[in-house]
Amino acid sequence: MKSSIGKAKLEKGFGLLGLSIYSHPWWWLLGCTLIVFAMASQLIHIKQDTSVEGYLKQGDPDIERFNQFKSMFGKDEVFVITVATDDVFDPAFIAQMRAFHETLAFEVPYVERVDSLANARYTIGDGDTMIIEELLPEELPTDPTELAQLKNYLKNNEAYANYLISRDQKMLVVTVRLFPFIFQQDAQGNTQQLYIEDAQLKEAMDKVEAIIGQYRGRLSDDIRLTGSIKMAVYLSTVMGQDFGIFTGLALLIIGTILYFIFRRASGVIMPLIIMLLGVVVTISLMAIQASPIQVATSILPSFLLAVCVGDSIHLLTIFYKQYDHGASKSEALVYALEHTGLAIFFTSITTAAGLASFAFSELFPVASLGYYGALGSIIAFVLTVLILPTLISLFPLKRKAAKEEGSEILQKALLWFARFSVTYAKPIVAVGLVLFGGSIYLASQIGFSHAPITWIPEDQVERINSDYYDEKIGGSLPLEIVFDTRRPRGINDVEFMQALDDIQQKLSTWQEPAFDVAKAIAVTDIVKESHRALNNNAASAYAIPDDADLIAQELFLVELDKPDDLFQLIDKDYQVARITVLIPAIDTIHVVTFIDNVNAYIEKRLAGLEVDYYFTGITPILGSTFAKMLTATAESYMLAGIAITMMMVLLIGNVKLGLLSMIPSLLPILMVLAAVSILGIKLDILTMLVGSIAIGLTVDDNVHFMHSFRRVYQHTGDPVYAVEQTLLSTGRAMLITSIVLSAGFYIYTESGMVNMQLFGMVTAACIVLALVATFLLAPALMVLSNKPFQVSATD
Repeated sequence: MKSSIGKAKLEKGFGLLGLSIYSHPWWWLLGCTLIVFAMASQLIHIKQDTSVEGYLKQGDPDIERFNQFKSMFGKDEVFVITVATDDVFDPAFIAQMRAFHETLAFEVPYVERVDSLANARYTIGDGDTMIIEELLPEELPTDPTELAQLKNYLKNNEAYANYLISRDQKMLVVTVRLFPFIFQQDAQGNTQQLYIEDAQLKEAMDKVEAIIGQYRGRLSDDIRLTGSIKMAVYLSTVMGQDFGIFTGLALLIIGTILYFIFRRASGVIMPLIIMLLGVVVTISLMAIQASPIQVATSILPSFLLAVCVGDSIHLLTIFYKQYDHGASKSEALVYALEHTGLAIFFTSITTAAGLASFAFSELFPVASLGYYGALGSIIAFVLTVLILPTLISLFPLKRKAAKEEGSEILQKALLWFARFSVTYAKPIVAVGLVLFGGSIYLASQIGFSHAPITWIPEDQVERINSDYYDEKIGGSLPLEIVFDTRRPRGINDVEFMQALDDIQQKLSTWQEPAFDVAKAIAVTDIVKESHRALNNNAASAYAIPDDADLIAQELFLVELDKPDDLFQLIDKDYQVARITVLIPAIDTIHVVTFIDNVNAYIEKRLAGLEVDYYFTGITPILGSTFAKMLTATAESYMLAGIAITMMMVLLIGNVKLGLLSMIPSLLPILMVLAAVSILGIKLDILTMLVGSIAIGLTVDDNVHFMHSFRRVYQHTGDPVYAVEQTLLSTGRAMLITSIVLSAGFYIYTESGMVNMQLFGMVTAACIVLALVATFLLAPALMVLSNKPFQVSATD
């Protein structure tokens, strides 16, 4: 009883708030406008971020190690250019290849290093002298023996195979590496070290593509661009395009649906104003807090448009109905706020709770989506109850002739759902419970994936070029292993160098069930080829020397002639070395297992040596972040479910009914996940968010149904009548909001990213099924769990 009195006071309070705003609309409008414009002024500072560093929060140990690695060795993400050729040693081809290499090195902005056969080492011995020349000289040797030796060197050089040239020698590879950081001065003139961002990557890529265009036909007819930076720029570009397209389509589709439903301009203009303000305020908060738009948060604008309009629809549906039946604007507004204010508050809270469950994720994009999505839901509610009454007061609204309740097709359809659900309540509940149990089992069998390459459509040139590179070379994803000998010149140690060589050789032929390693690159290649050259080019001398002084001498000779080659594999103190492992563009869920297996081997091989090592680079970070995502998502689903269940219990005022109400809220999500599992579709970093997002949205219909049902039931004591009246009144608004929400999410199917398309379809399906569950299963549950009672005269 106390709960009912408390809710009645809250409902009355919403009405009084609406009346106060209605009476002083200009003051409210001025105050809200000033706040919104002040926040919107920061939108110019919003940025996009598709970098791997952006997945984890600043200060994360993985990011700290990655930054340390980049400070020593540079950025491991590169542009990869493939050049098809029939004859590597054709003089005309060599001339163009060298020119192509030099043009890239001198004209591409932010370039740190370009690697190709044009600057590759040709290490040979002449007596007791080691000579390091360029593999592709400006003029080829005229002596047939020397030329044959050069060709044989390249053919049998494992250091370059599947790295700078394909094994069939029909394709050359050029890698363009950019500086990992840029330096800028702040307002005080202090120099800042900043990550190179999407804008700089795009600038560099445009120049690379322009140079490729210049040399296509001169160097080769088949020159292709791929690599991790190319993929990052593609995703960034698609996100930027989607950001605008989604917003525009959402406004168009939602506006059209609103006009079709309300048949008046005010029913379109007022909700659209609320929608736009909700998006502006939320994205402004991201700009103010320097939180960039990322893959996960790119869904925010259209998501917020759909959420914002839902509150407006529920309020306007009741308002127009009262206004058209003769009530004044103020009376209709007060009635609508009293009738829906508490319900839309709870739906905003439940939606926020579903998203807020992600706010504590270790993954920055996921945490940002949870944080700003939850804030956006609350902002939508605040704007609805503050600005919508202002607009109603100021807009000239015409009345429409009120139609008889049973005359509309919609009314007849809603009445059919009400009568069908109460007539066949037991069979409906039985079928619902069977579906609930079966869906739980099937959903538990769902698979997971994190393969960014699969986000790109198969017919897209970026995907085609990446697949082509992996087919010809074998691997484009780098995985870095860093070894620290703990002392300067520690790399010269014989035992360490031999261990490093064993590890590299083992990794070069490593096979996993899901993939084969394409390449492993280390300083041991340089040591062995130098040792062979100093031993009259004898093949048997291609090994690590047994003398530390000899290793030091050989590395010193390379440092004199090719310091860049040496110091991209070790640091300048000869203390730290790296092994770069190249693997295909696989699902990074397999990377965690691979690292565990490799780690066990390295641990065993380095036993007894005082050497520290760690894995870093974009591939291990993606693998570890996805592993964290699995745990975080399970926790988020649980948190969202518990929080929303408690809110439903609080709203209904009854523990049993509150728990029962969660069945039609959870069933749609479980059914969709079950269908995804049956179809063999795997969830990734974006589609994994569907559960918590959908539960916050699908529960909205239930909140409105339960809230209205309890009001009528407590006043009449008749659960059947309460179901009918609820669906005939609130049901209309639920139908409209479900159409708008599902249309809003279906827009994502127009994305240039496959996983975004799947996200849209899955979420839209959840919303449609949620409406069906609310129209059939929820009424059946309420009729079976609430007995008729006699209302006393005092009630």
